[in-house]
Amino acid sequence: MKPGSMQFLMRWMLITALALPALLSAQTLQFDPSKILTQPATQNAAPELPAEVISQGYLYLEPNQMRFEVLFDATTVLAWAKMPAAISLNADEQKALADALEAKAADWCRAGVGKPAEGNFLGASIIKGKPGATLPLEEGDSLPTREAMVGLMWEFPLPPLPDEITLQWTGYIQGQKRLPIRVFFGVKSDVIEADAASKQVRWRVKGRLPMPAPLAAVPKIETLPPWRVPMASVIWFCGGLVIFLLVRRKSHRLPGGAVSFLGAWFIGALLTWPLFVVTVPRGSSVPEVSDNTQAEAILAPLLRNVYRAFDYRTESDIYDTLARSVDGELLRKLYLETLQALTLEGREGTRVTISEFSVEIMAVKPASTGQGFITDCQWTALGTVGHWGHAHTRVNRYTATVTVAPVESEWKVVALEVQEARRI
Repeated sequence: MKPGSMQFLMRWMLITALALPALLSAQTLQFDPSKILTQPATQNAAPELPAEVISQGYLYLEPNQMRFEVLFDATTVLAWAKMPAAISLNADEQKALADALEAKAADWCRAGVGKPAEGNFLGASIIKGKPGATLPLEEGDSLPTREAMVGLMWEFPLPPLPDEITLQWTGYIQGQKRLPIRVFFGVKSDVIEADAASKQVRWRVKGRLPMPAPLAAVPKIETLPPWRVPMASVIWFCGGLVIFLLVRRKSHRLPGGAVSFLGAWFIGALLTWPLFVVTVPRGSSVPEVSDNTQAEAILAPLLRNVYRAFDYRTESDIYDTLARSVDGELLRKLYLETLQALTLEGREGTRVTISEFSVEIMAVKPASTGQGFITDCQWTALGTVGHWGHAHTRVNRYTATVTVAPVESEWKVVALEVQEARRI
């Protein structure tokens, strides 16, 4: 090989060695996406696993009632119910999942003071979010499975001043062995745990349960003292008078003389005075209510006691307490309207407890018929209720015309017309 040819070959090899890495890099970066093979997604793809497996209980100790709630993640319940896994749940699938759990869960929980007993099973619900951080779920909306929970709810009677609450839980699913439970009482809470190895879990009250608020005192209507009529003396007097008139009419002489007759008549009246006394009621001395301060002192406790009546849980107890503040046809109407206003949407048994209440009187005038007064007023009721691990707050404001009248010597609301009701 000639020397010139040798030099040319060496130069070509050097240039090729220097350019080869750049060429390989360009070939690596310049790829054609259309040539990449992809596998199409199928409808039966497994859903994402939830961030955590949820099994959480809540025990709410409220006036005259305790309420027990349990939350499970939807993925666990789907597997337990042997239902197809899905990335999201539409409205029909949500209902099927809740119905599957509800059909088996009615006897999973017992609770009571001392000895656990059956309660009122309120059913199962689909809940969006996480324990203590639930979110609104519009009816008909689909829900990602990883964001869905299934909740169960029971309610039990709670007598005042219990010493110990006993709870029995048997709803361990998918190999679960424990159920953490948070107990809510007043504004405080405590933590206990149910275990599959033990039949019952107990929570000692230790005087920590707040007493139900008493009814507010309503100003009394002064009752006039009754007339006391000595009927025996009246009969004696009338009998003596008849004898006296008959004797004088026939011009006869009074037996024993006039002095003896009058003396016996007077002494007999004195002796018979305490023997037969009849009490005749005189009614009440109803005061005239003409200014806002007087009207507020009467109306505010009456309306406050309307809300306090719903601290009871049985219909008969609620009616009996309402009847102390409301009279007539208004009683049933107010029962239904107030019950609806205090019940959390779609959650029968979850009722708001009113903690703050205020009334403002705008105008007062005498009642058109009989005694009493009519007032234009506005009242605000603030209440809270615990549910699925967090608290809901309700503030309702009403503008109304209210008629108050004396009924059997007590002030009562006899008519109420709401002009405006709104939630703040």
